[in-house]
Amino acid sequence: MKVKYKRFILPICVAAGLALSVCGTANTVLSAEVLSPPAQPEENAPSPAKPENPPESAAEERTKILIAYFTWAENTVADDPSAVDVDAAASASVLAFGHAAQMAAWIQAKTGGDLFSIITADPYSSGCDECLDRAADEKADNARPALSGSVGNMDEYNVVFLGCPDWRAACPMAVFTFLDSYDFTGKTVIPFCAHGTSGPASSVRDIRAALPAVTVLDAAGVQRPGMDAPLSTARATVETWLEGLKY
Repeated sequence: MKVKYKRFILPICVAAGLALSVCGTANTVLSAEVLSPPAQPEENAPSPAKPENPPESAAEERTKILIAYFTWAENTVADDPSAVDVDAAASASVLAFGHAAQMAAWIQAKTGGDLFSIITADPYSSGCDECLDRAADEKADNARPALSGSVGNMDEYNVVFLGCPDWRAACPMAVFTFLDSYDFTGKTVIPFCAHGTSGPASSVRDIRAALPAVTVLDAAGVQRPGMDAPLSTARATVETWLEGLKY
């Protein structure tokens, strides 16, 4: 699903480590080891071609993985795009890779799943305080922010990795819009979370409560990869978690 406008992070948000540590957006230019996520799955995506070599088992043949994630970096726009000085910093720092998106890219590299970014129709403020104030209001209202895209072939996926940052000890409410939009019966949901010092808090518990009849596995939590946790350490944490889950 193509986004109608580019989403930028203000230089002040890139520089202010404390603000970004709460909102869950990377504040540094990521190293070459960072993987750029591929395009999101298109609605009504065609079936993939059959592999030349048959899978080792019927279970392997039936497994199709979606990696859905919400990240502030892809859900905001600069209040004043003209103030963004691309020449003053590497272009990668202007379009900062969100922490949840970073984890999603590592999961994609290990599992070969399809990436889908959960994006709201109404972008959040690029100011951290304003963004979190809106998030708190949405949480209090049990809101379901409208999304700008959808997964047209959701029925094909039987494993869904679901990631987000921890916003004020809770999931962004757009995650629950995503969960409400599809039938997860028979699917396995695997949460992952980028968080601060409080850990994933209630995020995983709330996802389980939203999917009472669905298998929800144990989550991976990483404390702000690239900020509080070195990228190599954070990636090793994610990969060890995946190996424990047999992915």
